[in-house]
Amino acid sequence: MKTLATGAALLALGTTSAYAAGLDRSNQGISSIFDADGTTTLSFGVVVPHLSGKDISGGGSYDAGVTYSQGSVTFTKDAGEKFNFSVIFDRPYGVDIDYDSDPLTTMLGGTTADLNSVAATFVGRYKISDRISVFAGMGVQRIDASVDLNGQAYAQAISAAGTARVFNGAIAGTGLQPVTAQEVGGAAAAANAGNFAPIAALNARYAATGNPTAGNTLVSSFASAVGGFNATGGYSFDMDATTEPNYLIGAAYEIPEIGLRVSGTYRFETEHEADTVESVYGITTNGTVEFVTPRSFNLEAQTGIAEGTLLTASYRWVEYSAVDLVPTFLQSDLVNLDDQERYTLGVARRFSDKLAGSATLIYEPETGDLVSPLGPTNGLKGISLGGRWTDGALQVSGGVNYSWLGDATAEVAGRPVANFSDNHAVGIGISAKLTF
Repeated sequence: MKTLATGAALLALGTTSAYAAGLDRSNQGISSIFDADGTTTLSFGVVVPHLSGKDISGGGSYDAGVTYSQGSVTFTKDAGEKFNFSVIFDRPYGVDIDYDSDPLTTMLGGTTADLNSVAATFVGRYKISDRISVFAGMGVQRIDASVDLNGQAYAQAISAAGTARVFNGAIAGTGLQPVTAQEVGGAAAAANAGNFAPIAALNARYAATGNPTAGNTLVSSFASAVGGFNATGGYSFDMDATTEPNYLIGAAYEIPEIGLRVSGTYRFETEHEADTVESVYGITTNGTVEFVTPRSFNLEAQTGIAEGTLLTASYRWVEYSAVDLVPTFLQSDLVNLDDQERYTLGVARRFSDKLAGSATLIYEPETGDLVSPLGPTNGLKGISLGGRWTDGALQVSGGVNYSWLGDATAEVAGRPVANFSDNHAVGIGISAKLTF
């Protein structure tokens, strides 16, 4: 049972490439710390997401999903009877989004996001007894990103915010109520529909400034800004790579005789600062941005339920609501994600000394009514099927995942702009493990 416990759990949970919400790519697992002495594992997978959506108003349609790959390398070694360690290389976070439609005729066309990461982690485990162990780790994570915001939803939102910012700077110190981006955009939209009451209200509010046509000026400036945004290719953001240390702690309880293991891993929040370049309206702004990669908690469990059969389960929580990426010029959060939870339940079965198989169910609950266009899904249900072949010291595992992605409404500046429905993702993964 112990052999199945240390091998089949990885088969059930680690060899398939499943789509995940938020920025997750690897789920930041540390299960290699339980591998046998001298074990090296190489894993590689490809995920093909289908993310189709349509504008709520207008005829714009999209397939924003971009195929991406992911991989990891681990090495585990004993250092005495009570201590062992594992070195893990993976890609913990990532985003690949491309709204491949005309930005002049759609709400989100031309919007793209490309976030890349790589991490190296050292985890050491101390066995307090045959059943209880504690572990801790430290590592480094490197992250870079580029984002393009385009389409008429962003043209209006960014232009309204910029127009309001300039106007509020001009009336600073007068004691007058600042105008909001929503008021500017709303007045312009109302005027386009033949309703000039919002403009009149703004005129009355700011008449004391000596400009009784302030509302008209705001709407005119907004229209000019939208035209400039469209003429100069929208908004672009590039963030230089930032590398910072990160840390984790955890503990595990095991009963090897029945293949039982329960482990919990807590990763600390990591602070980053990076140089940035923004471009909009033909103006380039150099700046810096501060953000965090989120804290998280992984709970993983497995137990033998019959001869040659293993039950597995896991829970993951990530505090993505803490990840605020606010560039210097934009002054708005590029990430805008809710906290994420992920549940899995699986069973692995050994058919012979060489062959084993597994099936795993995956569930992520919905997180809210509106989502970021850079992650246009809400919840997930998936299934992974895997197989493992053992030949002496070599184990080769492979699997496929199919995930049904929850319908979602993408928003820009709190305004619903596009609906995404009937979407899915397919992942294929392979893993080779060799014990020297």
